[in-house]
Amino acid sequence: MLYDIEEIGNRIRQLRKDQGMTQAQLAMKLNIGDRHLRKIEAGEKGASIDILVEVATLFNVSLDYIIMGKQSQSDLKKKLTALIQSLSVLAESL
Repeated sequence: MLYDIEEIGNRIRQLRKDQGMTQAQLAMKLNIGDRHLRKIEAGEKGASIDILVEVATLFNVSLDYIIMGKQSQSDLKKKLTALIQSLSVLAESL
């Protein structure tokens, strides 16, 4: 697996959107300009390790996920548990 700045940008964009944040809001939290963030998300510019660490901390994900797309077992377990709970609520409403 290679260090792919386009895929890293896609993951950052998706994390931001999942939290309902605008690029301006995330850029402010990362203490960078909107234009810089747009280039990172578009895969036109690589993010520094400092920014990657900030993103991982802000969105409570691992650097492995940000950089390589690998999710930890605990992350997968949390998502599976949330999905099961959602399905249980749906089943009860039927």
